[in-house]
Order: sequence, then C-alpha cells, then structure tokens
Amino acid sequence: MDSPHIILNIASLIINTLLVYLAFRLSRVFEGGIMGKPWRFICFGVTSLALGSSIFSLKYILKSGAEVHIIGGLLMLLGGILALIGMYAEYRNWKIPND
Repeated sequence: MDSPHIILNIASLIINTLLVYLAFRLSRVFEGGIMGKPWRFICFGVTSLALGSSIFSLKYILKSGAEVHIIGGLLMLLGGILALIGMYAEYRNWKIPND
C-alpha cells in the first residue's frame, strides 16, 4: 500500500473521531430541550456514519475481507437514516407555518 493512501485513511479516522466528539457535545448542549430529540438522532446517525467510514478506512489499511465491507455499508446506511430523521425533526421544529 502506498503512503498517500495510508495518510488519507489516517486523516479520515481522525476526522471521524472529531465528528463523533462534536456530535456528542452538541447533543449534550441541546439535551432536555426541544432540540434534544432531533440532536440525539443526529448524534447517533453521525456516530454510525463515522464508524462505517472508519471500518472502510481500516479495511483498506488492514486488508480485511468482504464481510467487513458489508458491515461498514450497513452502519453507514443506518447512520444516514438516523441523521435524516434527526434533521427532519429539527426542520419541523424550526419551520414557520404558512398561515
């Protein structure tokens, strides 16, 4: 494996870690309020997306099998769905009715 790919995958792992950290911090900021539930979905969605992305990076670094690829894809799918639910709930909280 060449060094640019290793550098990109390590950078991806670092960015994924920061994404999860910030998602949990924002989830705590909004905890208990009207934005608590949407941000909980977003937090778990971002965490799942980051885990799936990290699995792809680790798969490339460690040269794992196809089952790891499937698990990463399923985690990313779940994360996307959870983040979408959270963003939609956030949108509904901020939407101004057309009266």
